[in-house]
Parts: sequence; structure tokens; C-alpha cells
Amino acid sequence: MSASMTNQLVETYNATNRVNLYLLNEIEEEWLSAKLAGKGRTIGEQFVHINNIRSMWINKGGNKVNIKVDKKIANNKKALKEALSISGKAMSDYLEKVLIENKIKGYKPHPIAFFAQMIAHEAHHRGQISVTITRNDFKISKSVNFGLWGWNTK
Repeated sequence: MSASMTNQLVETYNATNRVNLYLLNEIEEEWLSAKLAGKGRTIGEQFVHINNIRSMWINKGGNKVNIKVDKKIANNKKALKEALSISGKAMSDYLEKVLIENKIKGYKPHPIAFFAQMIAHEAHHRGQISVTITRNDFKISKSVNFGLWGWNTK
């Protein structure tokens, strides 16, 4: 893979992390404890899960980093932002490494599929967060929904 393509993929992952942080920024801290009809993860736990899946994959790939966080921070917006910023950078660095090497430990079929899965996973949880916001009748600006697609501006 060319250096240019690797850079574009890493930049794309960085954009999805910026969108995650944008969404978190637009959420009121008291919303972090909300769930869908009392089931599943809270909004804050969704963000913790994104962080911890990043940690799991990075560590599974052999890069031992201590970025996993406890669910206790799920209602702390500042702690979530810090965790997602750190794990986003760590995942970005890990993706760059596996894309350059064109191999990834513990994942089939290849690094580009892994990249796509990470993007899809995080988008899935942003969707769950958005549904939770809507179903709980929290008032969030319509511009936030459009802003989630502003990858080049976030």
C-alpha cells in the first residue's frame, strides 16, 4: 500500500474519532446515564465501550498499552473525553503500523478490513447513542445530526 493511501486511511479514522468527540461534546452530562427503555448500555457506557474495544484490539495486536477504562467514568464527560482522545490516538498509531506492515495479528482477513470494522463499530455505537437521545426526548440541536456527517470540519 502506498504511503499516501495509508495516510488517507489514518486520517479517515482520525475523523471518526473527532466525530465521536463532537457528539460527546454536544451531550449534556446528565444524559450520560440514560438507556433505551431501561435496557442495554447507558450513553456513557457506549463511549466507555468504544474506548475499551480500541484497547482490546491494540493489546491483542501486541502493542501493550494501558488505555482501558472502568465503567465508573461513564457519567463523567471530562474523563470520557480524555479517554477517547488517548485511545483514539493509540488506535490511529496502531492502524498506521498495521497498514504499513500490511499485516495484523489476531484478525482476518487483512488490515483494511480491520480498519473498516473499527469505523463501522464506532458508527454503530454513535447510532445507538443518537437513538437513546431521541427516545429519551432529550433536546439536542438538529445541527448535531448533520454535524455527525461533517467529517472534514470536525
